[in-house]
Amino acid sequence: MRIIHAHKYFYKRRGAEHYMLDLMNMQEQDGHQVVPFSMQYPKNLPSAWDGFFVSEIQTEQGSRNLYQALKQISRALWSWEAKRKFEKLVDAFNPDIVHAHNLYTHISPSILKVCQQRNIPVVMSVHDYALVSADYALWNPILSTTMSLDHIGLLQTARTKFIKGSYLATFVLEAITIWHRLWGSYQKRIDRFFPNSQFMSDVLVDQGFAKEKMRIMYPFTDLPEYTKYRDEGFVLFLGALEDYKGVQTLIKAMKAFPNVNLKIAGTGPYEKKLRALSKNMSNIEFVGFVSGAQREDLMSKARVCVVPSLWYEPFGLVAVEVMARMTPVIVSDMGGLKEIVEPGVSGEVFIAGDVESLIEKMKPFVLSADHAESYAESARDRALILCDPQDHYQKMMEEYKEVIGKNESK
Repeated sequence: MRIIHAHKYFYKRRGAEHYMLDLMNMQEQDGHQVVPFSMQYPKNLPSAWDGFFVSEIQTEQGSRNLYQALKQISRALWSWEAKRKFEKLVDAFNPDIVHAHNLYTHISPSILKVCQQRNIPVVMSVHDYALVSADYALWNPILSTTMSLDHIGLLQTARTKFIKGSYLATFVLEAITIWHRLWGSYQKRIDRFFPNSQFMSDVLVDQGFAKEKMRIMYPFTDLPEYTKYRDEGFVLFLGALEDYKGVQTLIKAMKAFPNVNLKIAGTGPYEKKLRALSKNMSNIEFVGFVSGAQREDLMSKARVCVVPSLWYEPFGLVAVEVMARMTPVIVSDMGGLKEIVEPGVSGEVFIAGDVESLIEKMKPFVLSADHAESYAESARDRALILCDPQDHYQKMMEEYKEVIGKNESK
């Protein structure tokens, strides 16, 4: 099978890039021909196909002049450059299918028009909420709260100043997002969407996307071949230190357990406030960014891991990674998180932002090693069911075959 993966970056930057590159690697190992279409960027991995990449554009920094601002707007609205270069790539490679990822502001949906014209099937992995809002996290950083799912629209989104802290930039990008939805830039030209969770699928359908095009695809992760229960009694948080990650809720809950240690592994802009909040709490340790063996040790040795997110987590892969090490998790009831655990079996779910609710769920774990261990095997089994790489790969390739077959019969 000849496959093009289209995404704004071609290096391991964040979760979406890790997912795409890992999937491409699995496909190549299985004998498929796979090429990327991306944006030219200094950190990109080397590729024989990078001559077809669209030119670099910076969208994360504010525009220095009117020309740059208009360039950013036109790129997100409809990139003729991307369309032209993608046409050349299609001519050179002759793909059987295109797998889109994040196209929105760096590539634009103009390449989907090429696929429509050439009768090339397209599938799309949905990694965030950018299809329905310029505020692709559906989080209001000004009010430190989620956006209302009943009122996703131009003014509500603009007031969040989510894009570059600017009302105008957020307003313009939301207007472009609405434009694409009205014209069906994605809905009409993509044969199948792969949201990360049922929650994400429901959001897309509520905002006008076709339910019959949805297929839930939980992201996969490397799972250890074997493990054993290694509880050392501490509570773990693992992730970015942002206000929407809800670590402040966990710190407040830890006041109820002064003899239990909490290890906070991660860095981020909210760290200073979190340190101030825990200033007089000797049972809290900020470990910093962790990777490799240190990260593995923390995940496998924690008594319980808490994922206290306040935003609509698209899924929550870190919870699955921890569960695969036989460590039970307690997650908030936000977004796709509540789909991960089976309450009372492989973990627990608490009310997001509710300190008393979290204390209630934590208490049996921190006070009883036996209670925590009773969840261990089920936690691992659940992780294997949800995110096994080979299972994910087989499901994905079956979806490819089905979509290609339907296109050929048109």
